[in-house]
Amino acid sequence: MTLKNNIHRKADQIQKAGFHWIIIICLIFCELLVHTWIRTESTHTILRVSKAQGEYSKKISYQKALSVERDRLKSDDRITRIAKTRLSLSTHTLDQTIYLSGEDG
Repeated sequence: MTLKNNIHRKADQIQKAGFHWIIIICLIFCELLVHTWIRTESTHTILRVSKAQGEYSKKISYQKALSVERDRLKSDDRITRIAKTRLSLSTHTLDQTIYLSGEDG
């Protein structure tokens, strides 16, 4: 009788040890899955940040180009040239000036 009880105890201990190993292996597997997921998300985030920085740089350079173009369009020389050529205006205003005297009558 003692021999049978002893065999059953050992079999139970072996099953419990096997169950503990399965739990440990499952925990390690889950930890590896979580680590892989975090690493993947980190890499994707780094790529999104790099892409956003590239787009930001393009927009800044485009804004600088627009600013230069605006300044060129607002320049006095360009406005004077358009007034002379397209609107037929002249810069001579001496014969168009009317002088008012301070006296009445």
